[in-house]
Amino acid sequence: MSAQSDTPKHAPEAVDKGPIDDSPVHPAFSSPNADIVLRSKDDTLFRISSETLSRSSAWFRSMLTLPQGAAQPAAEPISVDESTAVLEALLSMISGIELPALDDADFLEALLTAADKYEMPMALSVLRTALFSPFLTISPLRLYGLARRMSWPREAAHAAQAALALDLLAPASLPDLVRLEPAHQSALLASHRARREALVAGLDDPQLFGGILHDGGGGGVLADDGELCHNPLDHSTWHALKYALLRQFERAPPGAELGSAFFTLPEVGAMYAARCAKCGQANYVMPNLLDGLAALVRDLPRGVGLEVGGAEGPDPELW
Repeated sequence: MSAQSDTPKHAPEAVDKGPIDDSPVHPAFSSPNADIVLRSKDDTLFRISSETLSRSSAWFRSMLTLPQGAAQPAAEPISVDESTAVLEALLSMISGIELPALDDADFLEALLTAADKYEMPMALSVLRTALFSPFLTISPLRLYGLARRMSWPREAAHAAQAALALDLLAPASLPDLVRLEPAHQSALLASHRARREALVAGLDDPQLFGGILHDGGGGGVLADDGELCHNPLDHSTWHALKYALLRQFERAPPGAELGSAFFTLPEVGAMYAARCAKCGQANYVMPNLLDGLAALVRDLPRGVGLEVGGAEGPDPELW
């Protein structure tokens, strides 16, 4: 029986493309003593020892224990689906030689897919660190999807936190949003909706702002006519500020903290300028009011559940 017919259904085909020397051999993987030859999809050959592959990859270890894997391992190159660049990086990780640059998100995702496919824990550990490097330019949504796909709860929580400041339905966010698995996408959307609902409820909560938004006018201050002022206050500036905050939350969410952009809103200036029409007393104790708003945003829910409305409930690792 030929080697090809005995190869497992999902194993890379051992294809005879003529003499090995017809294709270029990668200089970093050209040892004549290597007993396995891998062929990238763009026809570069990589010579590597079966011991290294077996030790570093459960997938190759299983394949090489088959009778045809041990009989004539170097007779034919084993064709794989990965490009030369991806195969070079993977084999470098498991061989202990210098790595190529790991600073491109597309390349890292291709590496992650291959390392997961071939069950290479060392390569997965390297990529896990590289993907969450502060020097890597990558969307939090993309990171969130990768972390969830790989079952990395801490990294998924970190990415979800970074995504709090994104408008998920903005054109810039949609390409990464639609790539998420449905359950993970729904969980993230539900998390952002829960934050908006909590913000609305908090802004209308009299226990949070009732003492600041008093209706007693000047609070006993003498008006020009010599009488104590109890003129009802006009809270239109407060309602305008609430609307502005909600609008900003939709278009440019503040994330985990109330950002500096909020304090430059004209509605905040109008709140400072708001005064009682009768006695001229300031309507609001602005430091207290702004502290209350900052605390409200800071305490908004940040968790992302694996199942939305399902039996499993939220994932406690991400809260």
